[in-house]
Amino acid sequence: MRTTKLWFGLLILFFFIVISLSPFGIRYFITTENERIITYNQTESNSCHINTVEPTIILRMDDVRAYSKLTAPLVNEILDRELSLTLGVIPKDLEKDYSMIRYLQEIKDSPYIEIAQHGNEHDEDDINITNESLLEGYGKIQRVLGVVPVTYIPPYNDISEESKEIISNYFRIISKDGEVVKEGEKVAEIGQTIATYDYTTNEIVHIEKIILKCKESLDKTNVCVVNIHPQEYAYDINDATILSKERFEEFKEMLDELQKLDAEFKRFTDVVICS
Repeated sequence: MRTTKLWFGLLILFFFIVISLSPFGIRYFITTENERIITYNQTESNSCHINTVEPTIILRMDDVRAYSKLTAPLVNEILDRELSLTLGVIPKDLEKDYSMIRYLQEIKDSPYIEIAQHGNEHDEDDINITNESLLEGYGKIQRVLGVVPVTYIPPYNDISEESKEIISNYFRIISKDGEVVKEGEKVAEIGQTIATYDYTTNEIVHIEKIILKCKESLDKTNVCVVNIHPQEYAYDINDATILSKERFEEFKEMLDELQKLDAEFKRFTDVVICS
């Protein structure tokens, strides 16, 4: 009998050790609902101002998602250079990828990293995203990563006016297409200057064009937003599992050229102030 109790005790101890060393740890499974849901009502009727007195470059990496194999090497290259970066995280299936969760949890507190929300399902429905769908993704990022996003990035750079009003109830920054730099009562808008890949033509955008457009935007608005997607740097963009060495070298070259510009690298949250 004593032997049976001993083995049973050891089994329970083993179980708790395994759980505590898991990507979430035992705390994730036993936290109360109030601890796991931080807030669903972040913004009020604020006056949001954009502070880009000095020339500013914002690197915006969209499509940071579950099972992405190329996110980490690209992000690590940026962080190794001590450059700021905003990550547009897709909530869909995020809770299933323990490796991605562990990685994002490791870097989320870096002063160079901002976690933004990039839709919910990342499909056409996100263009007309509902309050319920928005909060599903918003809550998931909070529960899984322990982060309250302040920046929203619409998938496909498109959002309806009705959905934009819903988003402004929870976020203070929206970044979509177009060279817009717009302050507002509830939310500020900062568009993208140029993307590193043209999805309408399925062509890589040359570094020379990226730098030229960035220079023009810096001269015009004092801010340049470069839009990056991890899958663009794979051998096969439709099966983004293996990093292309050639494309990775081009990525590093692009960063080299951007760093030569007379500008500071910042996150969206660094340049928008809501009173």
